[in-house]
Amino acid sequence: MSVTPAEKRLFFDDLAPRWDSLKPADACAPGVERGLALVGPLDGRTVVDLGCGTGLLEGHLLDRMAGGRVVAIDFSAQMLALARARHGSERVAWLCRDVLDTELADASADVVLCFNAFPHFPDPAATAREAARWLRPGGPVLVWHDIGRERLAAIHGGGPPPIHRDLLPPVAHLADLFRLAGLVVERAEEDEASYTLLARRPPGA
Repeated sequence: MSVTPAEKRLFFDDLAPRWDSLKPADACAPGVERGLALVGPLDGRTVVDLGCGTGLLEGHLLDRMAGGRVVAIDFSAQMLALARARHGSERVAWLCRDVLDTELADASADVVLCFNAFPHFPDPAATAREAARWLRPGGPVLVWHDIGRERLAAIHGGGPPPIHRDLLPPVAHLADLFRLAGLVVERAEEDEASYTLLARRPPGA
């Protein structure tokens, strides 16, 4: 039985008050730091946080950015409300939009990040194309998880209908989707405890 976008949005709206208790920020911090170390300096950059949830990444990003801005995107209004309450910085723009309907301009971002959220986007190929479209030449996109693909499949597969089909593809398959979107894949690796895809828009592209 398929789940409609409205049903999925309602699921995450209802989950928002309990989201941070499911995996506290301190438990996520090592994985967040591991990923951010791969994308290099962020000061002065425009960074898109795709699937920002309750704002886990924003504290880490703002600590690294004396200048620049963050565009935080999520389709759950309740998740965004909690994130906005947590981070009052004027350097964060909060967008309650679907990933395929953000209205972000071409080449408007220096970096695109997606932490622990990619399985929830129903069209991975279209999501890869959107991320590539947002990037300026030379900019990286990083999709990463602090949990292995099989463990994530067990969690989501045993969950309620709105998420039980939200699975990560093998990282080699995701790499192919990002290559088809015009990006150069620099890292595509996974193990029992992590999943990492780093790609970059070619300079001059």
